[in-house]
Amino acid sequence: GGKQDKLNCALNEFNRSLTLIVDLEQLKDMVISALREFYPADTTVIFLLNLELNRFQLAESRGIEAPADYGRLSFSPEGPLIRWFTVNETHLILEEQPDIFAFFSEKEREVLEVTRTRTVFPLTSMNRLIGLVCLGALPHGAKPGPEELEFLRTLSGQAALALENAYLYQQQKARLKKMYRADRLATLGQLAAGAAHEIRNPLTSIRSTIQYLQKELEDPGKQELIGELIGEVDRINGIIEGLLSFSRPAKAEIQRVDLKLLLGQVFKLVSSTALKKDIRLDMEFIPQQTEFEADPALLKQVFLNIVMNSLESMEHGGRIMVRVELISARGAESKRDRRQFHLVFEDNGQGIPQEHLERVFDPFFTTKKEGTGLGLSISYGIIHQHGGDIEIESRTGESGSAGHGTRVAVTLPVKSPSPKKQDGQAKND
Repeated sequence: GGKQDKLNCALNEFNRSLTLIVDLEQLKDMVISALREFYPADTTVIFLLNLELNRFQLAESRGIEAPADYGRLSFSPEGPLIRWFTVNETHLILEEQPDIFAFFSEKEREVLEVTRTRTVFPLTSMNRLIGLVCLGALPHGAKPGPEELEFLRTLSGQAALALENAYLYQQQKARLKKMYRADRLATLGQLAAGAAHEIRNPLTSIRSTIQYLQKELEDPGKQELIGELIGEVDRINGIIEGLLSFSRPAKAEIQRVDLKLLLGQVFKLVSSTALKKDIRLDMEFIPQQTEFEADPALLKQVFLNIVMNSLESMEHGGRIMVRVELISARGAESKRDRRQFHLVFEDNGQGIPQEHLERVFDPFFTTKKEGTGLGLSISYGIIHQHGGDIEIESRTGESGSAGHGTRVAVTLPVKSPSPKKQDGQAKND
C-alpha cells in the first residue's frame, strides 16, 4: 500500500543521489541520514573495512557519544562476528537469536552494547563484506516488520557499492598525493643539499675572518658587535645543518628497540612542560609485543617533535593521547615479517588550517613565530628511512574543544627494511 510506495520512492531517490556523490565523507553522511529518516532507531552506526589497518572501523554514527578512545569500537576480520556475516550474508536481530550473540567474542559483544545495537545489516559489494550497519531500538519498543527489513536490505546493498567505490577513489587520491609529495620532497632535497654546500664554504671563510678581526679589536663595544656577528653566522650554520639533515638523513643505526619504553622516555622529557600547561599525557599500548628494529635516537627525535608540536598548539589545558597497535601489512609475505606498529598521536589543540596541511612536510614551512620549519620535514625522512609512513589530519578550532585538534598517524615495520635511498635524499652523496 501507501507505506510500501513511500519506501520504494525513497529508495529510488536515494539511488539517484548516490550517483552524484564521490566524496566518502558526504556519502557516509547521506547514507546515515537516509537510514534515520525511514528507520528512526535511537542509534545508527556504520562500520567500514579499513584495508590499511585490516579491521572494520566505526566510520559514522548518530545517537551515541563516541568515547575518546573510539578506535576501540572496531571488529577484526578474523573474529566470529565478521565470519558469521561473511558466511550468512543476511541481517541479524540480536534479541531473536541470543545464541548467535553469545557466539561472538567478548570484545565484539562489548562494541554492540556500547553502540546499543539491536539489528545488524551487512554491507556487501561484489560478494565481499565491506561493512556493517548497526541499528538501535525503535521508538516505543516497536519491532521492524517485513517491509522495513526489505527496505533496509535493499538500501544497504545500494549503499555498499557506492561506499566501496568512494573508498577506492579516496585511496587512489591518497596514493597520488603521496607520490606527488615524495617527488616534490626528493627535488627539494637535492636543491637543499646543493644550496647548503654552496653556502657553507663561504660561511666558513666569513666566520674565520670575523674571528681573526676580533683579535685585533680592543674596543669592548666592537668586541660585543663581533660576538653578535659570530652568533648570527652560527645560526645560519644551524639552518644549513637542518637542510643537510633533511636532504641526507643520518644513517639509521638499527638495533632492537622497546617502543613502549621509548615513548615513555619522550613523555618524561615533556612532562614538566605539560604540567605547566595543565595538559594530560595518556598512552594506550595495546600489543603484548613491544620490541622492533629501529634507530632509537632518530625515532625519539620524531616522537618528541610530534608531541612538542601538540603542546605548542594548546595554550592551557588539553590532552595528548598516544595509541599503539600491531597490525599486519597488506600483501603479507610468508617469508618476511610484515607486521607494523601503528601509532596515533592525537591532541585537542588549535589544529592546522586545511590550506596548510598539504605543506606541513615542506622544509621551511612553518606557522610558528620562531620555528625553522624543518622539524616535520626531517621527521618525514626518518620515518621513510625506516620503511614506514606518516600522515597528518587536523581540524581547526578553539584549543581544548571537542572535535578539534590534530591527529598524526605513524606506521613502522617490526622488521627493518634493507638500507636504501630515501625520499628527499640527494642522489650524489
